[in-house]
Amino acid sequence: MNDIIVVIMDNIREIGENINNYEGFDGSVFYDELLSIHSSMRVGGRASVYVEPDNESSFLCAIQQALNNNVPYYILGGGSNLVFADEGFKGIVISTLAFNKIQSGEPVDEGKVVLTCGAGVKTSTLAEYAAEQGITGFTNFAGLPGTVGGACYMNARCYETDFSEAIESVTYLDLSELKNNSGKDAQGAIKVYHNKKEDWSYKASPFMNKDWVIIGVNVHGEKGVKTPNELEMLNEFKVQDRKSKGHFKAPSCGSVFKNNRSFGKPSGQIIDELGLKGAMVGGAKVSDWHANIIINTGNATAKDVKALVRYVQFEVEEKTGFCLEPEIIFVN
Repeated sequence: MNDIIVVIMDNIREIGENINNYEGFDGSVFYDELLSIHSSMRVGGRASVYVEPDNESSFLCAIQQALNNNVPYYILGGGSNLVFADEGFKGIVISTLAFNKIQSGEPVDEGKVVLTCGAGVKTSTLAEYAAEQGITGFTNFAGLPGTVGGACYMNARCYETDFSEAIESVTYLDLSELKNNSGKDAQGAIKVYHNKKEDWSYKASPFMNKDWVIIGVNVHGEKGVKTPNELEMLNEFKVQDRKSKGHFKAPSCGSVFKNNRSFGKPSGQIIDELGLKGAMVGGAKVSDWHANIIINTGNATAKDVKALVRYVQFEVEEKTGFCLEPEIIFVN
């Protein structure tokens, strides 16, 4: 069995070397990369191969190599809403953080401005950029960890505002086309989704449960409603509000469970009323300041986090009948 594992690992490493040596590839390839440093929860083992492409063509090259060689892969954004397994990832992790550019077009339709963002743009950076340009619509996302691609995929919700409300269109890679046609050029599988309101709901998007990889997002705001100084002040207010609520006190994934309106209360309030603040499994703890945040106290493992999530779910269902739905993603 150990011999088989060694052969598989050597094969994955060889594919990583092929990516790195490919004539059209620009970027970096790392081996046995510690994944905890790429997750806001700061847990997780090592990736066999970790690829940081510098541009779209290199990103497509890495994906195509993984698909052509039938190797497990994972597309990683900001890592703010996921927990990697302690055993790591026996495959290739491909980062989208190189897609970190923002461009703004000219105002149209009575001041409406469209911003073109790479999937790897940090959501907080988008809020800062929009404020500097005097563009409204993004202050509620100021200070939010993660990337624009992740906010789109999860339909992030902040201060009663869904990220989908700002989306115009999304550029994505349709992996199903590449899987069904191994000879197809990855560039030909890039498509554009135009926003339809009915496709979105609370923390749910049309990109979930599909083989679609978000590459870029066009979002819109309004220019001329507030000054850059006013918007920067609003951004700072939201950042300070997040800090006051303890969002940055310790490594975490932010909110652990989705809110369900049929429960009549936010998930955090339900957990709090059951006295579960401070509950611990190993180094994972339900924070003392917000019951819907699980933190890493310093030595938590992915196993600890998962066990604590299940414990909270069990206690809530046992005592209230409510089944809490996690919004964090566990990557095995």
